[in-house]
Amino acid sequence: MNHLNFKNITTLDVRPILASGVDPLNVILNKVKELENGFVLKIINGFEPTPLIRLLNKQGFEAYVEKIDDFLVHTFFYKISDKALFVDTDLTPNLEVSTSDWESKLKVFENNIETLDVRNFEMPLPMHSILNALNNLSPNSALFVYHKRIPLFLLPELKEQNFSFLIKEISHTEVHLLIFKD
Repeated sequence: MNHLNFKNITTLDVRPILASGVDPLNVILNKVKELENGFVLKIINGFEPTPLIRLLNKQGFEAYVEKIDDFLVHTFFYKISDKALFVDTDLTPNLEVSTSDWESKLKVFENNIETLDVRNFEMPLPMHSILNALNNLSPNSALFVYHKRIPLFLLPELKEQNFSFLIKEISHTEVHLLIFKD
């Protein structure tokens, strides 16, 4: 489907949401849920939202990306099926780990932990960096990640690649992740 044929476009500029330090995932998914057949959601962003494209592809949506320039990307999402499913983005209550679970898992990997700090990276670089580090992770090792928020786009990808993870929320601007294979 060529974007020139798109009709009934709802536009969502996520740049102000990102600039405020908030992850726009819930806003985007709420807009996507409202889409009817023949309708398109146009996301305006400063980068190609590769993790979002993968996530929504799995939910029954196609995407068309139009790079306007180095700082402006339009991504169009449209239904390819009436049977689109929606991911549950309210994952955080299920991610709580006790301090003893966290500490015991750290001890398991204490001599085999690689670290990665993505707190100062702009999206989507944190996810890409984490996945790249996991691809190069030694067997029986874990990846310890310093992040500024719970990476909701990353979690389904980790599960799909058979990684386990623990998340420890240090503050509202700092999260630690321990990612490993059981």
